[in-house]
Amino acid sequence: MDRNLTGSLPADAYENIAGGLIAYCVIFLLLNMTIVGVRFYIRLRIIRKFGSDDIALGVTLFATFASVLGVTIATRLGLGGHIEVLSIDDRIAFNKLLLASSLGYHVAIILLKSTFLLQFRRIFPLPTFQRLCDIFLAFLAAWTVAGLVGGMTICLPLSRNWLPQGAIWECDQRLWFWMSHGVIHVITDLMIFIMPLPLLRTLPLPPLHKFVLIGVFSLGFFTCAISCIRLTTLRSSLRDPDVTWTAATTMFWSLGEVTCSIVCLCIPTLRPLLGDIFSGRRGDENIMQRGSRGFAFDAISLPSSVERQSPNPRRRQATISSNDGPVQ
Repeated sequence: MDRNLTGSLPADAYENIAGGLIAYCVIFLLLNMTIVGVRFYIRLRIIRKFGSDDIALGVTLFATFASVLGVTIATRLGLGGHIEVLSIDDRIAFNKLLLASSLGYHVAIILLKSTFLLQFRRIFPLPTFQRLCDIFLAFLAAWTVAGLVGGMTICLPLSRNWLPQGAIWECDQRLWFWMSHGVIHVITDLMIFIMPLPLLRTLPLPPLHKFVLIGVFSLGFFTCAISCIRLTTLRSSLRDPDVTWTAATTMFWSLGEVTCSIVCLCIPTLRPLLGDIFSGRRGDENIMQRGSRGFAFDAISLPSSVERQSPNPRRRQATISSNDGPVQ
């Protein structure tokens, strides 16, 4: 029986971190909106190309905004506090929102992975590589359906997920489902972030420039680290009856993971803007001269020293092809 029903409350029953959680969410949302806005400015005004990866990123940003709104609503239902002080109706409403949040997180990370793949597919116009991206996208589509169906049916009846007498935290299948989901999530992230690295090593760049470029594409591994940390919080948020308190930590890392992914997606597109600011030339001219002919680096224009270090124009053109065709 719950302690609040017996009249016995622990000393920290009214402890609450909802205000800090909302502030954290708002700051990260503003960061996401700012960097995505800069990316869209570059893609629309400087490069004048808006691709499927940009559309997918826009949908992801909208999903992030919806998540922050959901967190705000959840704090009104008890998130960030202890469950002992909540009424039965509030507990039911919170558990329903928690289930929807879990499924929404699943969709959000699929959108992020798809955006990475679409971006890689545009940057590296190699038929074999693009085919690999297509296979991965098909897998993500199947995983989306499996995750949604599994998340809703792993513990039946469905009402067990929110009715207090259902004791959902005692459903072992639920724990192992979301733990397995988290492991697959980390593994697929690692695979996606590793995919472009072998291609980057073949670029005819000076060692320092190649190192910087590989470093930019490797920023996604920070997301994997955050995903692993989030994974360690799942057991307590899924098994502890005080779910309004323990779930706050998981949501903290979930939003951090999404934000890190969005930043990693946008950073490679910032170079044209920096070139426009520091070189005194228009970014689109810079890209037309150097960026539109190389692994689709219309998002990441190649350093000017590449041209100076390529004595054979035909060899450069063969190695760095235009966006209209694959690398020869």
